[in-house]
Amino acid sequence: MFVEGEVEIKVKDRATAVLDEHGLKLWVQRSFKDLSCYRISNFKQAPDKTIRAVVALKIDALPDNERTLIQTHSNDVGLLRSFMEKMFAGKGSCRAIGDPKLRES
Repeated sequence: MFVEGEVEIKVKDRATAVLDEHGLKLWVQRSFKDLSCYRISNFKQAPDKTIRAVVALKIDALPDNERTLIQTHSNDVGLLRSFMEKMFAGKGSCRAIGDPKLRES
């Protein structure tokens, strides 16, 4: 299972200045904890180093109690947003936009 939703990432990593779109996608993928980023789509980069993309994050690496909480409260948009934002560990900030959904693998 995974949580899928749109995120806005404000990049503060100077090393990304020389990356092309493919390199930035890899940077976004590596910026999520536990290699949880399963898929990236609708990738858009703004001139102000802001990235918008739809990401799918796996919940398999979570402790059992957190994974069960997400699975039993799959309609809790706030919980899913906070999960997506909490899983980001890159240099910058991540904000979930819209309503993330819990999806089957």
